[in-house]
Amino acid sequence: MSFCITLEFYVLSACQAIVSALDVIHNFGLGSSNYGSLVAALGTALVIFTIREFFNRAANYSGVFHTKSSATSSAYNPYKNLVTFHTLILYSDGYIISGTSEKTGDMTPEACNDFEGVGKSRGVITGRVERNYIRSSVLHLHIIEKGKLRDSTIYMLVKIDRYRFFGLIFERFIPFSGEFYSTAANTKGTVLCGREAFKEHPSKCSRSPSV
Repeated sequence: MSFCITLEFYVLSACQAIVSALDVIHNFGLGSSNYGSLVAALGTALVIFTIREFFNRAANYSGVFHTKSSATSSAYNPYKNLVTFHTLILYSDGYIISGTSEKTGDMTPEACNDFEGVGKSRGVITGRVERNYIRSSVLHLHIIEKGKLRDSTIYMLVKIDRYRFFGLIFERFIPFSGEFYSTAANTKGTVLCGREAFKEHPSKCSRSPSV
């Protein structure tokens, strides 16, 4: 019997809280004669929620990604014009990113390398998502990659195109674009990032591998 009384007490308290909240909203509307602004604010909140949940979902930032990094400047001449390919395995809650990477190949105009098995350099990824509702969102990726002589750090900034769905409608592979910096010889350049492997990958290269 006491359980029923306690339950009834909580139900009545909840109802009173709801009524009080509605009274506050009603008094605000009467006092400011601004019900229109209140409705507009609620509508704006609904629009932002819809954009966030349907066009900016956390799931878009988790899974397998492929990158193609093209060096434009470097303190080490052999790295200039070097194109490097990575496979990234990312997990994200929509804000924080973690994962691993593997360098699967690189190529220059003269030679190419297709890394397999133990030949792949592995890395650990951390990062975050800069989620924007109007402008393109941005992936900030920090990769610590193991090398033969020492570890190096790679930073990638990738813009996530808000209107990529046009490419999906026409079944076109449209990778995201951005910039990268590596502490290996202070190398800088551009990066492409997408869900599909790049056709230019060295696995299909006919040039001799570099030593």
